[in-house]
Amino acid sequence: MDDRESVTMPGRHAATAGPVSLPVSLPSSLTDSSLTRAGIAAALVTASAAAVAGSTGAFSLPSLDSSHAAASMSYAPAANSIPVQRAAVTPVAATAPAAAPAVKHTSPAAQQAAKQAADQAAAAKKAAQQKAAAAKKSSSASSGSVAGLGPLGDRIVSTAASFEGTPYVYGATGPSSFDCSGFTSYVFKKMGISLPRTAQQQYDAVQHISKSQAQPGDLVFMGGSDSIYHVAIYAGNNKIWTAPEPGESVKLGNMFGDVSFGRAR
Repeated sequence: MDDRESVTMPGRHAATAGPVSLPVSLPSSLTDSSLTRAGIAAALVTASAAAVAGSTGAFSLPSLDSSHAAASMSYAPAANSIPVQRAAVTPVAATAPAAAPAVKHTSPAAQQAAKQAADQAAAAKKAAQQKAAAAKKSSSASSGSVAGLGPLGDRIVSTAASFEGTPYVYGATGPSSFDCSGFTSYVFKKMGISLPRTAQQQYDAVQHISKSQAQPGDLVFMGGSDSIYHVAIYAGNNKIWTAPEPGESVKLGNMFGDVSFGRAR
């Protein structure tokens, strides 16, 4: 042989199994130690492909160098390949689910407490309205023109003083003994003015006036508007004619306690 050599390549043969010896003409450059490993690998792959195809005879390999080997290993897309286009995807904004309405569960005890609180608030509001109405009524009566007692007032005081020293007796209406309301009703009756029997009834029957409007001959009441416990006749200068209590008698004394004033006609 000249500078070509015979190469045995593994493969298949139509008639026999096992390795097939193919006389392959290799360039003398393969024996050159300067040939790159990539070039040798490319040449062997080509020879193996020919053996698998069932080729016989001499298979001439082109002269390979490093640039050819590199080119044979490069990838080129097929001529009939179809480019794949990716469809644009539009992002969809996520929508948060609507929050479910909160459900409030109230225990029977809490419901009862709420009802009691509402009832108390309603009662307090009603009481405040009634108090405001009563104050408005009293203010209207007080702010109205109040005629002076004049000579009538002096006569009332003079008549009350005439009973000084008359003993106090509970339930007595005079003239030999008095309790507080019995004394006032008897004196005013002498003036032609009728008053109810008890101190509370007398308070409810007269015109209410302020202390600054009070004159001698007016009535003085002790206690609250719904709890009047004593009545006397105003003498002026914070003095009263009164039938005070058991063991005492009609006298000129000082006002005491929570007082209010009224005028009878």
